[in-house]
Amino acid sequence: MLSKSPIKAFAKVGAGQGAPQKETDFSNEGYPFIRAGHLEDLLGGKDEMDFPKVNSKIASIYRLRLYQPNTIIFAKSGMSAMKGRIYKLRNPCYVVNHLATLELSEKAFPDFVVYTLRHFSPVRLINDSSYPSLKQSTIDTYEIPFPKEISDQIRIAEILKKAENLISQRKKSIHLLDEYLKSTFLEMFGDPVRNEKDWNKLDGGNYCQKLTVGVVIKPASHYVDKGVIAIRSLNVKPNKFDLTNLVYFSKKTNETELSKSILREGDVVFVRTGVTGTSAIVPKELDGSNCIDLIITRPKIGVINAKYLTYFFNSDIGKRIVASKEVGGIQKHFNIGAIKALKIPVPPIELQNRFAQIVEKTEALKTQYQQSLEELENLYGSLSQKAFRGELSCNEEKLMMAAEPEVDYMANP
Repeated sequence: MLSKSPIKAFAKVGAGQGAPQKETDFSNEGYPFIRAGHLEDLLGGKDEMDFPKVNSKIASIYRLRLYQPNTIIFAKSGMSAMKGRIYKLRNPCYVVNHLATLELSEKAFPDFVVYTLRHFSPVRLINDSSYPSLKQSTIDTYEIPFPKEISDQIRIAEILKKAENLISQRKKSIHLLDEYLKSTFLEMFGDPVRNEKDWNKLDGGNYCQKLTVGVVIKPASHYVDKGVIAIRSLNVKPNKFDLTNLVYFSKKTNETELSKSILREGDVVFVRTGVTGTSAIVPKELDGSNCIDLIITRPKIGVINAKYLTYFFNSDIGKRIVASKEVGGIQKHFNIGAIKALKIPVPPIELQNRFAQIVEKTEALKTQYQQSLEELENLYGSLSQKAFRGELSCNEEKLMMAAEPEVDYMANP
C-alpha cells in the first residue's frame, strides 16, 4: 500500500481571481482566461488558446495572476465542483476564483497527481451537495497516495496514460464507423430533403403493411412481475433496444386484450413521446413481446428495407424531419398520422438491400469494438486500483500491449 501525503506536502494550494467584468476586457491578445465552465471542453480536447484572452494591461487592472503550465486546476465551488473534473494547464493562463489551483513542487510529477485526483476525487470532501464548496484548508490537508520516488510516480502515470490512450483510440474507431455509415448513406441516396436523385417518394401508408400504436390506456394496470416483455420508449435507442428497466404483461392479457400491439421480428417501432422518431428493428428474441405508447410499423417486403427505414429516421436529417412534424405543447408527440402522411424517398429495393448489408457488417464490427472498449475500461479500472495500492509491476505494461486494439479498422466493411 502506498503511503499517503497531504496535498500541501507537494503543492501550493490556491485559487484564481475574479473574472474581468466587461466584454471589452477580453480580446484575441494575451493569455487565456479559464473558467470553471471551460473544464469540460478542455478535457474533451479543446485548446486553451481558443478561449477569450486577457492582455497584460487588463490583467494588471484586475490584479490577475498568471499561472504556469503544469498547474493543476479543479472547481472548488458551485455545481461544477460536483463534476470531479481535474485539468493540467498546458500554457500560461489566468484562472477564475471558482477554481482551485495546485502549483506543484519538484517532488510531484504532474500527470501522476492528475490521475490520483481523478481516482480520489476532491468531490468526496464536499459536505453539502446542495451548496458545493471546498475550503483551501480542506484541500491542503487532503491526503492521497503519493510515492516518494518521482520515478515511481512517472511509471504509474505512464501506464495509466497508455491505458487511457487505448480507450481513446477505440472510441475514435467507433466514431469513425458511425461517420462511415453517414457518408455511405449520403453517397448512395443523396440528401433526402433535396432528393436530388429523384427517388420515388412514399408515405407510411404505402411502404408499411401494418401501422398501429402500442398500449396507451392505463398500461400499468396490466403489469405483472414476470411475463411478456412490454417495450417502452426508454427501451428504444437508435437502431437497438436497451433491455433494462423492463415491465411485463401477463401471457393471457398479451394474447387477448392487447393482441393488436404484439411485436413480430422485423417490425420497426418508433418513439411517439420522448425522443420522438427514434426507431429500432424488433429482433428475433423480442418476437411476441408487446409495447407501450410506441408506433408499430411492418415494412412492406420488396418496397422498403427495415434497416434503410430505421437509419433514415435515426439520422440527423431524419430527426429534423420528425421535429417538424411533432405536435403538442410541452410534451411533444410524433403521431401515427405523421408517419401516414410523411413522404420519404424510397430508392430501389436492390440499393436499399445493399446499404442494409453494409449497415449489418459495420454494426457487427462496432459491436466488437464496443466490447473491446468495455474490456479496456475495466482494465483501466483494475490498473488504477493496483496503482494506488502500490501493486503495479512490470507485467502490467505487457498486459497493456496484449490489450491494445487493432487500429486498422475496416474503412470499407
